[in-house]
Amino acid sequence: MEDIKKDVWLSIHSVQRFEGCEPEEVNMMTAARLYRRRDKYYITYDESEITGLQGTHTMLKIDKGSVCMTRTGNCPSEMLFLENQRHVGLYQTNFGAALTISTRTSRIVNNITEDGGMLAIDYTIEVDQNLAGRHRFEMVVSTEPMG
Repeated sequence: MEDIKKDVWLSIHSVQRFEGCEPEEVNMMTAARLYRRRDKYYITYDESEITGLQGTHTMLKIDKGSVCMTRTGNCPSEMLFLENQRHVGLYQTNFGAALTISTRTSRIVNNITEDGGMLAIDYTIEVDQNLAGRHRFEMVVSTEPMG
């Protein structure tokens, strides 16, 4: 399989449910780059005001059973999602403080190809080993502009 690099469009929908709070939803559409290298897909895009992460660049490394989300810039972080597994990572807040957080992934749906597709991740976040919230991240990748 040869490596590829192409411009794509993303439709991102995420829902965050924190204990004792109303669910927070983010919907955004943005331009991105899709790469394939050695049977892995990479998607890179810049965050916007909608996500509260303006000035942050996000890269998703998508493998068969895992997704690694790396953010650089104003809010650097790295989160690893492995189905039915827990991963401890570091999250930098907008205020300069770093938190140790754990992600516990219950489900990953991935049908991303060079022609687009969908990625969905259901996971929980733990801070200091206490459940902080339940999250769902959905991304639709398209080679054509979405409207």
